[in-house]
Amino acid sequence: MKKNAQAILEYTILLIIIIASLIIMRYYLRNTLAGKLRDSADSIGQGEVYRPYIGGTKINKDMVENR
Repeated sequence: MKKNAQAILEYTILLIIIIASLIIMRYYLRNTLAGKLRDSADSIGQGEVYRPYIGGTKINKDMVENR
């Protein structure tokens, strides 16, 4: 009985370590994918950076008036 309890405890600890490592890796994977997406978007937009809050309403107003 004692060996069985020890085996269950070891598997539980191993499972906790695996789950914790996957949770930590999720942040690195998300940041990597966001960086690659940003690089792709910059190459499509000839290096221009999208800034949604800098002059957004003025640009839209000027585009509508110039048509």
